[in-house]
Amino acid sequence: MKRRIDVAAYAQAMREWALPPCLHVPIVAIDEAAIHDHIGEIVSVLSPGRALLVAVDPPPDRDFSLPIWEHPNVENLFEPLQVWVSPTYTRYRPAYRRAKGDAAVEGAVLHHVYNRRSAVLRGFGFIRLVPISRRANSSSSFTEQWGVSLNTPERIARLKARNLKMQFADLGDLMAMLDIDLGGGVQEAMRLGQNLVEPRGLRPPQG
Repeated sequence: MKRRIDVAAYAQAMREWALPPCLHVPIVAIDEAAIHDHIGEIVSVLSPGRALLVAVDPPPDRDFSLPIWEHPNVENLFEPLQVWVSPTYTRYRPAYRRAKGDAAVEGAVLHHVYNRRSAVLRGFGFIRLVPISRRANSSSSFTEQWGVSLNTPERIARLKARNLKMQFADLGDLMAMLDIDLGGGVQEAMRLGQNLVEPRGLRPPQG
């Protein structure tokens, strides 16, 4: 079936994240209905109300002028079968292994692509999991904590008023899924990440 576009989430990704449609990667959703309506088909319930295996719809055509498509881990962004879990679910690793096999998590940490505390504050019921290295997972905690600190009650209220049913990854989320070390501070990480998502020749790469 053809999914509906979450207009608010699309506008956020285009205007705030400044990411083209080919890099709109869903990472968090309000509930199972939002996953079904906007992201993909729930093909297996791994734990009722807590863990789902989702077959996502094919992504938009790639813009090959963006260097990100040459990254060795770029297929992590649009895995056709994804595990989505409740932010409060603790047995997510066994659930992931049941869904995708032991090899899928061997030597890897399962990364909640959206911060669990922020998800609870905003009323999101499911977060996408992606296996990445322990190093990248640990380094992403700096930007995650920075994001949590921004979630004042006033900001949460404004975000809820926008009625987003799901949310796409921002640049930091994309970098974490690519298994890139985000250490060095928010500005440093984002500056280098821009090299991946800007068309070649637009300006000299930021070093």
